[in-house]
Amino acid sequence: MGSPVDELCLVCHERDDGKVKWLKCLKCKLGGHSTCMRMTGLKSNASEVNWVCDPCALVIKSEVHLREEINVMTDGVTLAVEEAVSAQSGQVEKDGMNWAEVVSRCRKRKRTQKNKNLLIIKAKGSKKAVDMKKEVEELLSDVQIMDSKFTNKGNIVINLESEEKRNAAQNKLHEVGNLIASNGKRWDPKIMVCNVARNEDKESFIEEIIVRNNLESIDGVINKIKIVSERPAAGGTVHYVLKCDPEVRARIHGMNDKLKLKWGVHQVYDHYFPLLCYHCLKFGHKSDSCQCKVKGHAPHCYKCAGQHEGRSCQSDVRKCFNCAASKRQSEHSVSSLSCPIFTSEVNRIRLNTNHGF
Repeated sequence: MGSPVDELCLVCHERDDGKVKWLKCLKCKLGGHSTCMRMTGLKSNASEVNWVCDPCALVIKSEVHLREEINVMTDGVTLAVEEAVSAQSGQVEKDGMNWAEVVSRCRKRKRTQKNKNLLIIKAKGSKKAVDMKKEVEELLSDVQIMDSKFTNKGNIVINLESEEKRNAAQNKLHEVGNLIASNGKRWDPKIMVCNVARNEDKESFIEEIIVRNNLESIDGVINKIKIVSERPAAGGTVHYVLKCDPEVRARIHGMNDKLKLKWGVHQVYDHYFPLLCYHCLKFGHKSDSCQCKVKGHAPHCYKCAGQHEGRSCQSDVRKCFNCAASKRQSEHSVSSLSCPIFTSEVNRIRLNTNHGF
């Protein structure tokens, strides 16, 4: 027998669809899906299983006989999240929450907490994620991996017990040589220095930035600033894109985002332009490493979304290939600020950048 029409699962807030067992407290009549409440070991074949939530169980009997009483009344239900019970026991007694509410609150808290012991692993060459996972498990057989998952890009993310074990695992994987392991830290910031006279000597340009803006006090500052790219600007000047350390970025921010150079003071802006493939028009990789290009797929124009290279486009029509594919308004180019997909990628980079302030 399923749940009543007006009874909703206290975790997912959906009605009983009959596909999984439904747990209902004998006393307060509240409950939900067994999968939602993470309960396993149900011996009963009935679609609805009698059960006692924690607050009601405390009322039924003392803590000494609690587990025995629950096992008798629920046909051997075992709780799959004992750590959540101990962590929330005070909350249960204080607020009188149902077990489903406890699990729901634990899940919300788990989603909001940032785990600092993650390790992102990818292969240097072409290797299947499944094979890479087996290799990682063999190499880290002496380390307890809490959980692991695959990413959309074919990488593996593993969760380790502590920061020390994560660092040890990272060093061990680096010794192998064919695997790259990173701890998922936020990216170093990129800044754009605007309208600068072109300087052919990159090293002297960086030294000029350091000396004229009193950045020498930062330890190893010469290795914490590097030129990523340059873009032509008005009057024969260029916009330099620099990658710097968060400490350097914080210092520049304290100078009102301005840098003193030989011929004046130049404005500095944060640079969040995402990496865009001009072959398949997806974000996160360059056309040199595009799998669509390797497979011989035709390129897409970043201006009009036609099947030709954007640099050879003669059309005055502007159409975004990514928005058209997702059935959105597409009367703009791929990298337009009016493109919701492009701005979403920009915001992702901004949120994952460590600005240092």
